[in-house]
Amino acid sequence: MTDSSTALYCLIGDPVSGSISPQVHTAAYAAMGLNAVYLAFRVSGDAIRPAVEGLRVIARGFNVTIPHKTRVALMVEELTQEASLTSAVNAVMVRDGSLIGHNTDALAASDLIDRLNARGGVATIVGAGGAAKSVAYALWRKGFSRVLVLDRTPDRAEALASGVKALYGLDASGAQLSAQSLVDAVGRSNLLVNATPLGMYGGELEVPDEVLARDLAVMDLAYAPGGTELVRRARARGLRTADGVEFLVSQAAHSISFWTGRWPPVDAMSGAAEEAIGRARKG
Repeated sequence: MTDSSTALYCLIGDPVSGSISPQVHTAAYAAMGLNAVYLAFRVSGDAIRPAVEGLRVIARGFNVTIPHKTRVALMVEELTQEASLTSAVNAVMVRDGSLIGHNTDALAASDLIDRLNARGGVATIVGAGGAAKSVAYALWRKGFSRVLVLDRTPDRAEALASGVKALYGLDASGAQLSAQSLVDAVGRSNLLVNATPLGMYGGELEVPDEVLARDLAVMDLAYAPGGTELVRRARARGLRTADGVEFLVSQAAHSISFWTGRWPPVDAMSGAAEEAIGRARKG
């Protein structure tokens, strides 16, 4: 039961209607015995600054999702190393009226790279937004030597590739996303990362069968009932995969640890995520 001492945590983004973060966080808080709630608020680009200023007053912490991660990085007083190097914030702590921005996406991506046993080599990232920046940071930390960035807007892909070179000293290139550029890039990679919402809010990342029929690890940051089409096809071909649910639970766990100083029960969070996705599948 909520009362005047209940701590508020939340998610802001646009869209948030398909998010299962409230269920995942609520399960964690219950298992930890915390008097806290977690809500999801749809916040448009025009409203992001007043929303952040309002949360500075009433919240203990909040998560940030598309398309606001890079803008929020410019609104906080302090950045952790991950947030500073990626220029993207997805978790904010409110401390004595000041905002501290963190990038738990980068930590979650690192967790998944370890689970996939995909350290080092060449990676293809599809997408060039805040999530892609977080993945690039994780690839650097995990010893990758080359990063190929593909995006529908070639200028964005090239900008991220230039940033990867400048910040991390990695060989990187950017190009426009197309069927041919995807085949060429994945054919040279041992890890493919979908860092776009494709497969989650409509559409799918269309990867030809021939590039999935090799020793490739696949990480999809999007999630959908039953998994995205990319993850289902990769699994059917025996590839190592990490899906958006695993990514969400990992970044949520790091967010909660950042806010509370306690590591949450990941099993309870994963169970809540699967239950929420199961209900969405039936709906």
